[in-house]
Amino acid sequence: MLIDDIRRNRADGETVLQARIRPDGAGTDLSLWFRFRGLENDAPDTGGLADPFVIGMIPSCMLDGEDCRVSAPLADLLKRNLAEAQRVLAGWFDFLSAVSLVGDGADAPDAEGCAPASVACFFSGGVDSWYSALRNQDRITHLILVRGFDIGLDNDTLWDTARTELDAAARRLGKRVITCETNLREIADRGRAKWGAPFAGDFWGKCLHGAALGACAAALRGTVREVIVPATHTTATLKPWGSSPLLDKFWSGGGVRIVHDGCEANRFEKVRHISRSDIALQSLRVCYQNLAHTNCGHCEKCVRTMIALHVCGALDRTPAFGDADPFAKLRRLDVPAHVIRHYELLLAEARSAGDMKLSRYLEVILERRFSAERALAKLVRRMRTARRREAA
Repeated sequence: MLIDDIRRNRADGETVLQARIRPDGAGTDLSLWFRFRGLENDAPDTGGLADPFVIGMIPSCMLDGEDCRVSAPLADLLKRNLAEAQRVLAGWFDFLSAVSLVGDGADAPDAEGCAPASVACFFSGGVDSWYSALRNQDRITHLILVRGFDIGLDNDTLWDTARTELDAAARRLGKRVITCETNLREIADRGRAKWGAPFAGDFWGKCLHGAALGACAAALRGTVREVIVPATHTTATLKPWGSSPLLDKFWSGGGVRIVHDGCEANRFEKVRHISRSDIALQSLRVCYQNLAHTNCGHCEKCVRTMIALHVCGALDRTPAFGDADPFAKLRRLDVPAHVIRHYELLLAEARSAGDMKLSRYLEVILERRFSAERALAKLVRRMRTARRREAA
């Protein structure tokens, strides 16, 4: 893979970084870009470095076994860190193999970054990001909202809503907002990209999303010195995953330090922490559906979060889910195996709070109590799945 023609343009308060990507396995050149707003007079200046583009594309290079060739310098520290990042990823996944970084330009010294007070936090409005933002509130100066990862580039309505809600929350917190729009996932996520061999699994979750955040952070060289990545898993539940305390630190370099934050708390503990903040409750966004509004109020993640807020006595204090009732479909809820542990935690908390109604519902979900309603719902889902397979 060749990365070249790196450019930086600024106009009307917007800064665009872009590069040409030439994968060996693609039939045409690709254009990878990052578009920033909210930087005031501090436009990102990578100094001509290829850092953000190499970080974002290295997992794809590893999948195809393609060396990464760049026509611009790489920061010295980043080159060393990328070797470690590849070691971690290749150790986790046997379909990835370490590749070489070949630069046409001279190695670049690592920048000093900017003032020590410039610390940013990636912020989606979800439980993990609100927990990290509140926990590090005293030292965070910027909140970064990204479009192109969970918010689609074609979903203007959700983007406008998320940006408006973040602007309001940031004003109350006394923080600046940086927005980043990028087509990185469209190009680098081999589960959805239109070039190269298709990837049947979750390439974004397993391999890419931590590197994607690292790429956005690297593009802010000269604007922020440190960027916080909110944790998904606790220390006790770590697994091979695209964003991890074992991996994220190796996307650091070129004057930007990446810090993985929040592994000490499980999801319920995070909900309990943010339930004390009216600012957080006003703009909580947890839904993984790429809809026109913030939360659907019906998917498993929305329902699970509403249950946790109910246990914390905060559900009636948030407008984030409208008038959705988490109990309405709880017995019929389709719960993926990888989130069962969250319901076990919720059951323990519900019992501790003396909420016997919720405890019975959760016992049904955990299959410790029989429910004809749930059994029927599972049968219907199996029949629908079978019909879809027959049609395929």
